[in-house]
Amino acid sequence: MAYFTAVLAPEGSGDDRDWRSVDIDLEAGSPDELGDALRGAVDDDRPVLAVLEREDEWFALVRTEGALEVRVFVSDAVAATESAYAPLFAELPAATGQPVPTPEDSDAADAADDDADGQDDTGDAAGDTGSRGGSGVAEDVWAGDPDLLTDLGCSADVLVRLATSSTDPAEATVRVGELLGCADLLESLR
Repeated sequence: MAYFTAVLAPEGSGDDRDWRSVDIDLEAGSPDELGDALRGAVDDDRPVLAVLEREDEWFALVRTEGALEVRVFVSDAVAATESAYAPLFAELPAATGQPVPTPEDSDAADAADDDADGQDDTGDAAGDTGSRGGSGVAEDVWAGDPDLLTDLGCSADVLVRLATSSTDPAEATVRVGELLGCADLLESLR
């Protein structure tokens, strides 16, 4: 599966805000490493926004602004921990405030459940697992800071709703782009 990445920086403010793309290769690394790269791509304290998508799986938004800490939001932290960008999501708190479970954690929990009852807990008779892939992970597997775009026009509620209800990461990031006023630019970069 392919990745899509884009780095955007706003110029102006409010209704007069325009966005421009920033030419930078997004390397996998910790939030601080990515933040340093994003800050180095602009020459002032403007916000810089990185958009990452893993085709058909998840989207992530990374924001930094001047010396402020890097803020990250990912729609599916469990799937993202298996990606090339896993270091970026390793320390994020999950939607429940608990650490993000890694795929290994889920496998270990499944194995412990199997050992405890001698069965493979894959769901009820109707085939409903109640989780993604039967791994025992709740449907709300987003992680990070859902408020990272509130001041730019995308509320936390909207971001969480897109993360939990959209099956197409590209569709979700386009919707975010519409709210921020950069959808056309984002689409032109695809």
